[in-house]
Amino acid sequence: MSLYSRGQARRSAIDTVSYRMVSQLATMLSYVVMVRGMSHQDFGVLNLLYAFIPLVSTVASLGLEQTLRRYQPEYLQNGNEAAARWLVRFVASARFGTSVIVLGAVLLTWNTAAPWFKLTPYRAEFALFSLLVLLYFQTRILQLSLAARMLHRLSVGSLTVLSTVKLIGYGLLVWQDSLTLDRAILVDTTGFAIVYVVLRIAYRRHVPPSNFSAKYRPDKEERRRLGRYAFYNNFNDAGSMILNSKSDNFFIAALIDPVAVGVYGFFTRLNEMTQHVLPVRLFDRVLQPLLFALPKDVADKRMPKYFTLLVNMNLLFQWPILAAAVAFHQEILHVVFGGKFAQDSWLLPVVAGFSTLNVIATPVTLVAQYEEKAVVILLSKITIIYNVIALLVLLPILGVYGAAIASGSAQVLKSCVIWWHVRTNARWCNAGRSVIASVSLWGAAVALCYGIKHVIGDRPVINLAIGALILLAASFVQLRGPAVADSDRVILGSVFRGREATILTRIGLLKRARAETDAGVGEGRD
Repeated sequence: MSLYSRGQARRSAIDTVSYRMVSQLATMLSYVVMVRGMSHQDFGVLNLLYAFIPLVSTVASLGLEQTLRRYQPEYLQNGNEAAARWLVRFVASARFGTSVIVLGAVLLTWNTAAPWFKLTPYRAEFALFSLLVLLYFQTRILQLSLAARMLHRLSVGSLTVLSTVKLIGYGLLVWQDSLTLDRAILVDTTGFAIVYVVLRIAYRRHVPPSNFSAKYRPDKEERRRLGRYAFYNNFNDAGSMILNSKSDNFFIAALIDPVAVGVYGFFTRLNEMTQHVLPVRLFDRVLQPLLFALPKDVADKRMPKYFTLLVNMNLLFQWPILAAAVAFHQEILHVVFGGKFAQDSWLLPVVAGFSTLNVIATPVTLVAQYEEKAVVILLSKITIIYNVIALLVLLPILGVYGAAIASGSAQVLKSCVIWWHVRTNARWCNAGRSVIASVSLWGAAVALCYGIKHVIGDRPVINLAIGALILLAASFVQLRGPAVADSDRVILGSVFRGREATILTRIGLLKRARAETDAGVGEGRD
């Protein structure tokens, strides 16, 4: 069986769903425990420290991870095991070296830079956090490598280990009423260390012996190809850092304070956790190798269908998330988080709204990466100018709401720039029908939720319970309606042919008719 066959895609998809469900549940629970147990100041500083991860990733990028994502599946599909192993070794070594240099530079200049962000007293905590950063990048490279080999039970399973360790660690500390900043960092570092060891053992066990590729070196033409892609993506990563919501934390800390960082970080992190249930995020490490291994001679026919599938499947989850945020932002904070940050609860639907507008972000980027249009992705980063200006203007006026508006609109603008240059293959085939049907359905659902809240009154738990039933019913209606294209159902039917197909058919996502043979993932490579 081919590495990227329909059977492998199905197996990886099932593994991904299984482990991600456990991982997301543990992540959500650990986040609730952490938010309830930490002080506002410590929580804000922890969010600011985590903003250093995209900073280090950007400054020390060299386009390494994007190159690994793009070319390892191609090498493996072509049977070039030596090149695939060489690329992993090179990226891991280069990433470690550049990260050490950047982190060392930050520590050496701490007394000069830290006062800008009100972090001067936290040098020791940052030194400990630096170890976490190094482990984070090495773990990420191993996850990407195993995912390229369709070993998602290991790649995604490692996330379950990490979230479980965090939940246990936070729970024990909160039980003892001792969850402080340094102890939270220690728990996270321990989690990444355990995951790195597990993945390292898994990689050695499942990948051919190292002597198989000991003498491999890419030729001059291949080095130019890899170098050109890495060069453009180095600057792409630099632009992505400014457009990352975590980079907003530096602006908020400088213009307001770390407590405001905690408020903004809470809502963006909550939104980020909901984004992990979107199919593109849920199956990102399944989709990337499958798409990048797609033969060029069938791309024009299949890519628009895949793009439509990704957008529509994202919206199946994003619409109810937005509806819940609009209807129950206050209730969610009071019931789940004990009322913390409730005074800024409207920030939740604002952030969720921009995420809904930006559901095309990953699909259009995948198309651009497949077409090797790294320069287009780089061009889209021109929106960082708008983002910085908007942050400087809106933060003093609107506070954390200004940061959400500036960052959200800049990310949507960036996605639109990329889409314009890949619009031939990045076609949303049922856009009109999907938008009209979804806005009508979810608008009615939100209105019904508000009506019930008006009748019942201030009873958060009851309101949430009834609202959940309403949103669940609306989701089943959406599954059977025009928000899902016929081509989506055909593609899903070509991948899911086991017991799960019966469930998907009963809820209305799959057709009962047999799927067309020319729409399946990895056709001809079973």
